[in-house]
Amino acid sequence: MAIDFRVRDFFYPIGISRMRLTLEHTQWLPPADLQEYQERRLARVIESAYEHVPYYHKTWSDLGIRPSDIRCIADLRKLPLLTKDTIRHSGSALLARNASQYHPVPCWTSGTSGEPLQFFLDKESNLLEFGYYWRHWSWAGFKLGDCFAELGSQYFMGRDILDTSIYMWQPLLRRLMLNSSQISVHQVPKMADAIWQYKPKFLKGMASALYFTALSFQEAGITDLSFKAVFSTGEVLTPQYRATTESVFNCRVLDSYGHMERTVAISECLQGGYHVNSDYGILEFDTTRSSSDGKRMLHRAVGTSLYNRAMPLIRYDVGDDIEVFSDARSCPCGRSLPLVKAVHGRSDDTIVTPDGRFITSIFILPEFVKGIDFVQFVQESEKDLHIRVVPGKEWDDSREDKLMTYARKMVGSEMRIHLVRVSSDDIITDRSGKRRSVISRVKCVVT
Repeated sequence: MAIDFRVRDFFYPIGISRMRLTLEHTQWLPPADLQEYQERRLARVIESAYEHVPYYHKTWSDLGIRPSDIRCIADLRKLPLLTKDTIRHSGSALLARNASQYHPVPCWTSGTSGEPLQFFLDKESNLLEFGYYWRHWSWAGFKLGDCFAELGSQYFMGRDILDTSIYMWQPLLRRLMLNSSQISVHQVPKMADAIWQYKPKFLKGMASALYFTALSFQEAGITDLSFKAVFSTGEVLTPQYRATTESVFNCRVLDSYGHMERTVAISECLQGGYHVNSDYGILEFDTTRSSSDGKRMLHRAVGTSLYNRAMPLIRYDVGDDIEVFSDARSCPCGRSLPLVKAVHGRSDDTIVTPDGRFITSIFILPEFVKGIDFVQFVQESEKDLHIRVVPGKEWDDSREDKLMTYARKMVGSEMRIHLVRVSSDDIITDRSGKRRSVISRVKCVVT
């Protein structure tokens, strides 16, 4: 999940400009210079974490490790992995004692895992995220101030008076928000009217939301929309998703991978290369396994923050798999940012409502309701949605009612919602043993 930029995020023009200049420069650095830049940033983060973050100070001291022992990227393997469970159970021990000087803000995400996670992001990491998006989008010709459209539901769900709105125009940000929970053949003509009115040059959204929006436009006979580029994020962009989206919107789709915790970012250039943004964070690989078909070797991604000193995540087990090339490769675009072959994982089913809408982001609901250890949404029939909640210590009837209210807002009045409390052992897993947060037994058909 990407940062939801607000007007106040533009109140640091000097910081934004400096970050932009830095990232514009570092993408072209020779590999040795890029590594030197990484390790210089890493040294600052390691020193700060040891001095000011109770969790790291105790953990590393118990292992007999001091900041001087981490001199290069390879030395990171001396440190233990940081898991999501560790973050959940460590509480304030992972927050720097001097965090206030970095202006941290609390954030929550469940991603597509169904397990809520709280962490803090500081001012400098916000500048980094802004600069990262600016750089990636500029590869497709974006200039700051260009109008763009964004498919999403979190913006609308967080504002009660807007939860069923089709779109919202934000003039100061030059952003047209399109409600992804309202995707259907019957609703997209209103989206098309907004696009024609505000004329955004670019479109951003999750891969599945882009795909079902494109299919709905196609089915509605709306074929005269086009953008300079479409930016896909949040989940795997399948060949079918890419082909349909590019065909309907008459432009290239540039894919990207990242996560709210901000340790790893990968972005696609116009030549089709998937670049690891080494100046954003450090990507390592932990365990290696074969894909289910035995044709690929997948490497578990481990990320390290290079900017967030309020709550640095060091050797963070991201939970996704990366496929790499068997040999070192360079990209025709000329950027020195390393290449990977593909990102695997992050794929969930789509909920289809009785009124014909495609809900691609129901997994965000735990971000609005606290006290959930895990939640799984299972659509058993066209009109039956089962919400299986593993309750946390703070879970009670009022939180259950709140989750029901938000679910009802998203799926509409015709869907029968069955909410049950279950244990962790009752969660449905797939053949590989993975616990998916969204499962649908209903075939997605655009009509």
